[in-house]
Amino acid sequence: MKVSSLLLLSLIVSSCTSWPKFTQIEVQTVEVERNIPIQNRPRQLNLSNITWYVVTEENFEEFKKRYEKENGMFLFYVISIRDYETLSLNMAEIKRYIEQQKQIIIYYEEAIVPEKEEKK
Repeated sequence: MKVSSLLLLSLIVSSCTSWPKFTQIEVQTVEVERNIPIQNRPRQLNLSNITWYVVTEENFEEFKKRYEKENGMFLFYVISIRDYETLSLNMAEIKRYIEQQKQIIIYYEEAIVPEKEEKK
């Protein structure tokens, strides 16, 4: 019991100096250059032309004959004036959305330009 008490007391008094000392860790903040590749823009739109027909009661029979001659079948889609206006508004909304997305892309591309290139 005396030996164990003496051993315990010697450990307490020596404050564990018999263990090797730990080296101090130095923390440094290093700025890392980000390497984000800028992607190519998508290719331009290549839209095909469409034909619009304005059909009234007066020109319906003439339209029907010409349409069957050009397309073979008498089948077509009809859209009302109000729906055409809605279609036009929808296309304007799509255009606005695409323009805003384009501006966001430009913003982020400019944000990742390295500082060396910005000074030129």
